[in-house]
Amino acid sequence: KLIYSIGKDGQKDGFDGILLRIDTKNKTMDYAAAHNRPVIISNKQITELESDRMPVGIGERKEVFKLRSIETEKGSLLYLYTDGYADQFGGPDGKKYKYKQLNHLLLDIHNLPLQEQCSRLESEFDNWKGNLEQVDDVLIIGIKI
Repeated sequence: KLIYSIGKDGQKDGFDGILLRIDTKNKTMDYAAAHNRPVIISNKQITELESDRMPVGIGERKEVFKLRSIETEKGSLLYLYTDGYADQFGGPDGKKYKYKQLNHLLLDIHNLPLQEQCSRLESEFDNWKGNLEQVDDVLIIGIKI
């Protein structure tokens, strides 16, 4: 229903996103991911979870989204983010920040209190962007399991 409600009059439109359910009692997480890849950090290891390589919407691909399930560990950190941070131009050469660098930053700061993580992410983004215009929305959600 959602897919067909966003594409009207034959237009092909869509968005990236993640829908998830965390079951703390059974220590599991079920999720479906459209382009965005959730990241989980546990035991000082970062894992990029799988996603479907298609947006939510009417487009080239019309497959069903996969429902994935993983076991979670108490104390793990789950991060969900939009592409805005990684796609931001900046730095000394005016290039994109990129996902690898973002994930490395998350791994470096994951043991800090969540509020301090937020401050560090904002500071890093502002320093990277410098005087360049922000190119997209930016959202990073950190969930301690």
